[in-house]
Amino acid sequence: MLNVHGWDAIDGVLKARYGDVERVVWDAPIAHRPFGMPVPVGRFVTNTIVMYPRDEPVPHWHLIGYALTAPFEERGYEFTIRVPRGPGESHPPNWALGHLESLASYVSKSGNDFKAGHYIEFPDPIDPDRPGSMVRAGAFVLDPELGRARTSLGDVVFLQFVGITTEELHAAQSWNVAGFVDALAPHLPVLLTDLGRSCLAGVSEVAEVVREGSARDGSGTGFLFFHRLGVDTSQGVTLEIGAQHVAQFTRVLPARVPHGNPLVLRGPGTPVVLLPGREFTHRRTEQALEITLPDAVSRAIADVVRPRPGNYAILTAPGLTVAVVP
Repeated sequence: MLNVHGWDAIDGVLKARYGDVERVVWDAPIAHRPFGMPVPVGRFVTNTIVMYPRDEPVPHWHLIGYALTAPFEERGYEFTIRVPRGPGESHPPNWALGHLESLASYVSKSGNDFKAGHYIEFPDPIDPDRPGSMVRAGAFVLDPELGRARTSLGDVVFLQFVGITTEELHAAQSWNVAGFVDALAPHLPVLLTDLGRSCLAGVSEVAEVVREGSARDGSGTGFLFFHRLGVDTSQGVTLEIGAQHVAQFTRVLPARVPHGNPLVLRGPGTPVVLLPGREFTHRRTEQALEITLPDAVSRAIADVVRPRPGNYAILTAPGLTVAVVP
């Protein structure tokens, strides 16, 4: 395995944690940026993935990528993931390796970084061979065992991807990712990404912690992206959203605006900014349509609007309608 600069530091961290435990190693056929060459050459941004078989507290694989630290990237963190390990399994599932590469490739090519507390949602299945999996999103946390390491080359953060369902993502958005993952942890050993599991958002202990946290702290989600979003101000205000976005919208809105924070809705048209205030008003700016919502109106929207096509008049704000479209 090619080890230079930052990769030596990662090796030191893993050596301290795992000693001489036998591991599986995958190396890219051609490095993304061969040493000394600034222009990418290889197909894979990830140069190496190391995989440790674990038995405790449940059988699983611990995968760590070498992609986003020196010599080819200077981002100071690496992705990890933990996936279930079947009896006699000698190699992790290919989708797990491919997923680490996809995350690193996205970061390297887009320039958009992740950190603990961030989340991501996917339009396609994480594993193409399991299109029915409920796990279609992910949260990022500090790897519970590797965490953050200070080396002679600077800090290296090990960022673990935790696969979550769409409903779990909405629960996290109504509060915050860190709090939600803490609530999930007793029911998800070592925060496994298990594509075969069911949704845990409805487990009573999890739901209660999220409700209390959301009511106390509000939502840390500042914007939502809707594939169907429109607004008509010719007669009052009609906000149009897709039915698939209603569950997310009605969880985040009452945990955001009544706590004094704006919520930005982005989509194919004009952005909509929902603002806290004492009176229901609206105005257009060069950048967006701003709608001011009293607390009671935000909560009424959450109570009234359903994920079924139709026009939902908000009685506490005469002139305001939420149109749900297929």
